[in-house]
Parts: sequence; structure tokens; C-alpha cells
Amino acid sequence: MSGLLTSLQGVSSALSAFTQALSADQANVSNASTPGYAAVRAVINPVGFGNGSGADSVVLQSTGSAQADAIVQAASSQAASSQAQVDQLGAVNQQFSITGSTGILAAFQQFSTAFANLSVTPDDPSAGAAALASAQGVAAAFNSVAQNLASQSQSIQSSAQSTVSQINDLAGQIAQYNVQVRGETILNPGADASRRSALTQLSSLVGVTVTQNADGTVNVLAGGTLPLVLGDQAYQLSANLSAPPGSQITSSGGGVTPSSFSGTLGGLVDSLNNTITPILGGNGQTGSLNTLAQGFASSVNNLLTSGVTSSGAAGIPLFTYGATNPANVAATLAVDPSVTPDQLGLATTGASASSNGIANQLAGLAASNNPALQINGVAPQDYYSSIAQSVGQQLSDATAQSTSDQTSLTSAQANQTAVEGVSLDQEAINITADQRSWEAAAKLVTVMDNLTLDSVNLVGEQDT
Repeated sequence: MSGLLTSLQGVSSALSAFTQALSADQANVSNASTPGYAAVRAVINPVGFGNGSGADSVVLQSTGSAQADAIVQAASSQAASSQAQVDQLGAVNQQFSITGSTGILAAFQQFSTAFANLSVTPDDPSAGAAALASAQGVAAAFNSVAQNLASQSQSIQSSAQSTVSQINDLAGQIAQYNVQVRGETILNPGADASRRSALTQLSSLVGVTVTQNADGTVNVLAGGTLPLVLGDQAYQLSANLSAPPGSQITSSGGGVTPSSFSGTLGGLVDSLNNTITPILGGNGQTGSLNTLAQGFASSVNNLLTSGVTSSGAAGIPLFTYGATNPANVAATLAVDPSVTPDQLGLATTGASASSNGIANQLAGLAASNNPALQINGVAPQDYYSSIAQSVGQQLSDATAQSTSDQTSLTSAQANQTAVEGVSLDQEAINITADQRSWEAAAKLVTVMDNLTLDSVNLVGEQDT
């Protein structure tokens, strides 16, 4: 009798084990498309295989792979960074047309044409007015580029703040998930999936280093140095892109700001620090756009003040700009509205005096090979071209890098899915096998139950 009861208990424990295994299989199917979900495998430890409980036991094991996750996180960070750079550099590149149809280069060409026409008839008021208008066109072109780059800079700073806010929200969520999984002896697939999904989202925003703790929690560092999550404690990132590079991103948990970040935040910071600021100026840099604006304007003013008008009066400067801040020249460049055509010093004096000598030099200024009229050793239009070519090359490199990074991310995600993902075909096989095992165990329970009942009845008849 005792043997029957023991057998019934054993078969019942087997039935319970297969029930748990089926539940795990069904959960896998239900969560096949759940972000961050890693397939769960039910490992059944039969009686006598070291479980010491006197019954079958079930251990739920996640297929989640820290290595596969880390590879996807790194690939996601790099892909987001290069894409952010493509987006930002594309907008910068639009400001530097090399076709001569719009922008600064077109303004230079119109300036040259206007003063070439004026050199033919220096005393023609209409030609003089057209020359002044072309100078205003140059100033407007510089103003426009400076304003657009400044707007883009502000947009990047706003986007960085928004990105940091998203990072902090995700860090808070991860810390809460850490609380849920801390010290759990039974796998919590829901909390695990939510945390894994949050880590994947986080890695696209900023490069992260994730380490597992013995109690099941994870630590997360941004850029490998700035604390974001340590166990159940989340730390806040702050962004101040007006600060010098290397101190623009900080954590309330301390740590040293890395020299560079990946992720969307890294792409934004890199675009600002390495493309826009070197052109627009700021953070101690004059900016190549301001260097070009000041160089061209100064040459024009110097030429005009070295010449004389048709009446013999000394010429006066044409351009004005804010001289107190070298990084603000392009934004403030303007034509003195009080200057009139008859005040332009278009004639040269001395032994080689000419009524249009200065006008001719102004007409050729943009492409001048005169060292005194060049900027950093090159003609103004060549200096402009060097800026445009640099931006174009950066955009080309970023685009190629983005394509490569996206390919790497796709490959990493495919590998992660192969290792951790739910295969509906495999789950169908598992469910069929576990279902059959469950049915066999259920039949055994029925048989053992009937035998036990018969035994009880036999004992009862003997007693009577």
C-alpha cells in the first residue's frame, strides 16, 4: 500500500513538472514578438538526480546571452551615432554649395562681376549701386550661413537635452527592474525581458557597458566611465554642450567624462564639436566661416581706403562687423548704409595711377593670387572651397560608416535572435513532446489512483 502511495506521489510530481514545462513553452509562443524576450527552457530534474526533494523538479533557464547582448548593444550604439552624424552633416553640407548658384560662392561671383562692370565705367551711378548691392549680397550670404549654423547648433543642444532625458528615464526603469529580479531564485521572464529591452533602447542613445552582479542586478556605465545604474540606484546624466569638450556630459554619480561617446548622444556631440563649432566658432575657436568673412571684408576695406574717388577724396571702408568677438564676424557682417557709390575709392594714386585700379583688384579679389589679399595663403573662394570640401568629405565618410554600421547591427541582431529568440518551429516540437509526456503522466496518475482505490477496497473487505 505504501509503495502505491509513493508511486502515485512520484507520478503526480512528474505531471506537475510537465505542466510547468508546457507553461514555459506556451509563454515562449505568446512572447515570440515581445521586445527583449529571451526564450525560456524548462529543465526537468527527475527524482534521484541530485535534487534531494523526493520529487521531480523544474528549473527555468533563460537563453539570454550576455555576449550576444553586448555585441548588439555596441552595434546599436555605433549605428545610431553614425546615423546622427549623417543627419547633422547633411544639414551643414547644404550651407556650402560648390556649384556657385547659391550661397557665399555665388555672392563672391556676383561681387566680382559687379566690380568688373564698375571698373569699365567707374563714374556710372547705376554700376556703383549694383556694386554696393553685390557687397550687401556677400554680407547677407555670410549672415544666412551663420544664422543657419547657429540654429542647427541650438537644435543639436536641444536634441542632446531630450536624449539625456530619455537616457535618464531608461536608467530609472532599469534600476526598478533590478529591484524586481534581485535575489530571485525563480526566473522572472517578464522583468528580464523588460530590462533587456530597456538596455537595448538605452544603447542606441548612448554607448553603455553592462555588467552582471551576483544578485541578478546589472550595473550600467555610459561611455564606460559615467555611472547610470548601480544595482537599484539610478544616476542622472546632464548635458551642457556649451562647456568645453570633455566636460559636456556629466553624471550625478561622478566619474570621468570620456573623450567621446557613441549612440545618438555621441553623434550629436561629435557633429557639434568637430564640424559646426570649427566652422561657426565658439569654445575658444574663431571658426573658419568667421575667418573667411573677416579676411574678405578686411581686404575690401583696405583696398577701398587705399584708393581715391573720382573727385580725389580718400575712399572709405565698405564693410562693418562686430570686432569684439572674432566668433561673431560672419553673423554681424554688413555694408555701411551711409556709403554711396561716389564715395568708393576705385582709383589708384602715384606713378601708376588709374581711375579703375582698385575696382579691378576688387573684381579679382575672390580668386586673387596676391598674398596680401589671400586668407591663410589661399584666395577667398579657395578658402571657402576648403570648408565645403571638408564638410562634404565628413558627410561622405559618415554615410559610408552608417551603411557599414547598419550592416553590422543587422548581423548582430540576427545572431542574437538565433541564440536567444523564440523559434515557433522548435516550440511546436517542445509542446508536442511535453504534451505527450503530460498525457502519459496523467494516464499513470489515473492508473495509480485506481490501483490505490482497489487496494483500499480490498483491505476493507478483508477487515470485514
